Parts: sequence; C-alpha cells; structure tokens
Amino acid sequence: MPKRRDDVDWYVDMSDRLERREARRKWVILGFCAFLPLMAIGILTGIAVLHKQGTLAQWRNAIFPDRGAEPEVTKEVILPPVSVKAFHTGDIKFAQLDGDGMVLSVTHYFREVLPEKADVFTINRDSDDHGSILLYRIRNPGTLDTFEFTDIEVSRVGGEWTIAEEGWKKIRDELQTHMKVRLGRPML
Repeated sequence: MPKRRDDVDWYVDMSDRLERREARRKWVILGFCAFLPLMAIGILTGIAVLHKQGTLAQWRNAIFPDRGAEPEVTKEVILPPVSVKAFHTGDIKFAQLDGDGMVLSVTHYFREVLPEKADVFTINRDSDDHGSILLYRIRNPGTLDTFEFTDIEVSRVGGEWTIAEEGWKKIRDELQTHMKVRLGRPML
C-alpha cells in the first residue's frame, strides 16, 4: 500500500503544479494585453507633446533636410525628325526556309517603295545615331504586293542612315506572317 500512496501523492502534487502554472500563464497574458494599449497611449501622448513643442518638426528637418526643396527636372531634348531618300537601293532578297530551317531554292525579291504622297522616309530620332522609321514600304516586283511596316529601327553608320538588325528582324517576322512562309535573314 505505501507504493500506491506515493503514486497518489505524486499525482496530486503534479495536478497542483499544473493548476498554478495555468493560473500564472493567464495572469501573464492578461498583463501583456493590458500593457500594450497603455504603451500605445503613452507613445501617442509623447508624439503629441513633441509636436506641440515643435521638437518633432526639428527632428524631421534634421533627418530629411531637402524635404521642402523640389527635385530638379531634367528637360528631355527633343530631336527633330530626319528625312532620308532611300535606305537600300537594289533588290532586298529573302531566302525561303523549310520546316527544319534549311534554305530552299526559292528566293523572294522586294524593292523599297516610298510612302504614298511622300518623296522621303521620315525618321523619328531618339539620339543622334538611332531612331525609327515612321512608315517603311517594300514591294514584291513579281506579284506587285506592297507591304508596310511601322516603327522600324534604324541607326546611322558612317554618316548614312541604315536599317538596324532589329529593324530587319521585324520586317522579316511580319513578312513571314503575311506570306505564311518561313524566311531567312535578308540578303542585301
């Protein structure tokens, strides 16, 4: 019987400890929940007092000294458009490709055509040596189909304006869409 009595005493002792721990936990949580609003009220009161004294404005000006100054506005330099009579004289050739990207014996020929009611191509420049053509037209002399392209990238090389690599890529991609065939790089 003494063994059983020790077990009961241990159980009673542990139950009492758990109850006391649970009671302390409740008080700790209750104290924390009461402390947070009081701390917030204290902080807000402190900020209001500092603001009323003007100390807060002094600190703000010390931390952010240029707060009242307006940022400098850089003016964008607008370059006037440039007129070009021709970008490419002669034939512009695109080789037709098969499904695997191999060159076929079919070559598509095109010639540069000025925009309607214009005697030059107009380039909108974003720098001295780079810009885009407003409207670029080419015509297939065999079928007389005319294709128009907008915003084709151009660059100045050696003082002359030429269509940039990205511009030729855009022309080729749009031609492939219209003609429904795969085309290689232009052969100039």
